[in-house]
Amino acid sequence: MKNTVKILSVLLIITMLFCSCGKAAENNPESTTTAPDSTTGQATDTMQRTGTVRLPFNAADGVNPFFARSYENLYLARLLYSSLFAVSSSYEPILSVAESINISGVTATVKVKSGLECHGSNQLTGADVVYSFYKAKNSYAYADMLSTVDSAVASGNVVEFTSKFADSFVAAKLTFPIVKADTADLQTDIPTGYGEYYFYENTLVSTSGKKENIRLIPVNTSDTSFNAYKIGNTDIFFSDLSDCNYAQSHGNAQSADINNMIYLGFNSELGGLNKNIRSAIAVLLNSEDICSESYQGHAVPCKLPCNPGSVNYKENENILLSGDAKKAADIIDRLGYTRYAGKALTNGAYVLSFSLLVNADNKYRVAAAYEIADTLNSAGFYIEVKALPFEEYSERIASGNYQIYLGEVKLDLSLDLSQFFLEDGTLSSGIDKENIAKAYFNMRSGKISCTEFYDAFIASYPFVPIAFRTGYIFTSNNFRGDFSHFPYELYYRF
Repeated sequence: MKNTVKILSVLLIITMLFCSCGKAAENNPESTTTAPDSTTGQATDTMQRTGTVRLPFNAADGVNPFFARSYENLYLARLLYSSLFAVSSSYEPILSVAESINISGVTATVKVKSGLECHGSNQLTGADVVYSFYKAKNSYAYADMLSTVDSAVASGNVVEFTSKFADSFVAAKLTFPIVKADTADLQTDIPTGYGEYYFYENTLVSTSGKKENIRLIPVNTSDTSFNAYKIGNTDIFFSDLSDCNYAQSHGNAQSADINNMIYLGFNSELGGLNKNIRSAIAVLLNSEDICSESYQGHAVPCKLPCNPGSVNYKENENILLSGDAKKAADIIDRLGYTRYAGKALTNGAYVLSFSLLVNADNKYRVAAAYEIADTLNSAGFYIEVKALPFEEYSERIASGNYQIYLGEVKLDLSLDLSQFFLEDGTLSSGIDKENIAKAYFNMRSGKISCTEFYDAFIASYPFVPIAFRTGYIFTSNNFRGDFSHFPYELYYRF
């Protein structure tokens, strides 16, 4: 039973069909954040409305954020329940319910703003934050994000969080919704919180009295949510394109960052997949073509393990997103792969012949796998694509029964990669963690910079990032949304 649970957990994370370098509070293991405050009005409110706004709402899912599973309701929860921090489009933490954060080693001490009154209840306290933390830690939506934060204790308005490792980026993980203690124990509960709106009879009622109320239109699935938008019953539709189906409709359309990293994973226990061959593969791949062709434009090219939108993203001048066949050939030739053994080059000890596993249920990834195989085969590799049903694909990766696989993982808002580098990490099977794991955790603790970590990463390529996938948003002509904080908030400054 334990093995089954472990495998299912890995299945969810591998497809997450929910640099590592979101910006830390300060690049120092002991610091107090000077992040901007989301309540100070520093950002420009660009939301424009004409009349009442109608948003999709999954009534069966409820408004309790610790039980909700639908995108529709999880994004609505951001309007109802504030968090300690918000995160900008460049993955920088912004003070919200938190007044300050001090990070020292594995401990993050957060001071909660005083005088924040919940709707129809008492002030928000540190005890409420701790209650919400443990609810979130055991929830569908926030468990993965909080898996590296072990505990929380409160003393008045001060909350102390303890993480598995020293993490100067932890503020971006403390983005779970905060509710009053004991108001969110059941799925049917309507928790009491501090937010811009409160829920009443399928309506979001403004707590400030300065905004129009929001009508919630019942939907059951993503399909019915799209249909509700298409016939004009709602004013917005969002898709993460996990079904690989882009549906045309009226209104304003725009691409949406969903922070899903597409990558090649390697079983480093195979001698033929050492760091030099992994580097040759990284250099060779044309990320731009994979995004435009296999993903039909619904991805952003990247060869570093960090979302290109992050303030800390750095393009290494030696890595071309379009690929560099000559540089790759030079690497392969220096390793002695100068003659063929069958369909692939060999150096006498190893042959550049590998299988590439891919989830057969995802047509974008299947197309990408064959495109990658074609590119590698043209350079002296022989890559056999094996498109497997999801369960078999995931079980083989979890057990290390693979050579190369094409994967996708949704990173949290701190852009945490620890699941690749922790010994018990859910994506660590087969990953070459020697040296790079130390560099990664030194970067998370603030001992080295993101740039230094990127340099170490490129020197070994334990896995090869290819792109970050995107979704899309449709909005009606009734309003134009400010999606600058997406994917954290769909309705930012609504």
